[in-house]
Amino acid sequence: MFTLSHAYGQQWEFGANLSGSGYMGDINPANPFYYKNFSGGLHVKYNFNPTWGVRTGISYLKLYGADEDFNSNYQKQRNLAFNNNVFELSAVGEFNFFKFIAGREDTRYTPYLFAGVAAFMHNPYLKSSDGTIHKLRELFLENDVEQGTFEKPSNVAVSIPFGAGFKYNIKGPWTLGVEIGYRAALTDQLDNVSNNYTTLTYNDLPSSVRSQISEDTWTFLADPSGNLPQNAGKMRGNGKGLDGYMTAGFTVTYTLFSQKCYWW
Repeated sequence: MFTLSHAYGQQWEFGANLSGSGYMGDINPANPFYYKNFSGGLHVKYNFNPTWGVRTGISYLKLYGADEDFNSNYQKQRNLAFNNNVFELSAVGEFNFFKFIAGREDTRYTPYLFAGVAAFMHNPYLKSSDGTIHKLRELFLENDVEQGTFEKPSNVAVSIPFGAGFKYNIKGPWTLGVEIGYRAALTDQLDNVSNNYTTLTYNDLPSSVRSQISEDTWTFLADPSGNLPQNAGKMRGNGKGLDGYMTAGFTVTYTLFSQKCYWW
């Protein structure tokens, strides 16, 4: 007979994932297959029953984008690029299409959907040929002319993760899966491209910025096309308000079994 004490049988899972990572935004506005880096993470999942569960996870993602990867003449001339390291904390609900119970022959696989919310830290950068890393958000490379703002963008933001996957219990507590997901980031600063070309000159910058970067390097980062005096105040991004990032890869999970035998 089913008793309340049995309810702890397979409620907890521990997992890891390794994926390719990609980005969409002002540099890649339309290609959902723009995967240029990798990501990895760990998660803990609580199963309410064989269909519904909730998982929390931490992830590290590397992102990259460059105008030179695209055929647009405008992008070839603009020639912007960035790298970014993203540290993410997420909580998502997961729905299994079929009942899934690890270690049981007739419930060992299922496709699933997930959606939730995440918070992440990031800091877009570029590396010079001499190895110097330039943190782009600290260099005032663009500004909103109408508002006259020259503030440094925040390095903390929220995203909405969602996606789908398929998992298969290979033996006992061990399950392998494939998963693809997208995060709609509630920021337009993943690539440090958002508003207009800066109207500042090098001499307008705070001394703390000028002490760490030369005028030639700063001018190049602000406008690699070499036309900053002509482009100052003009649109630098694509006018869309949000960026995003995506993952596609593999998962492995380990299910905790209780000493008591129980099936939902």
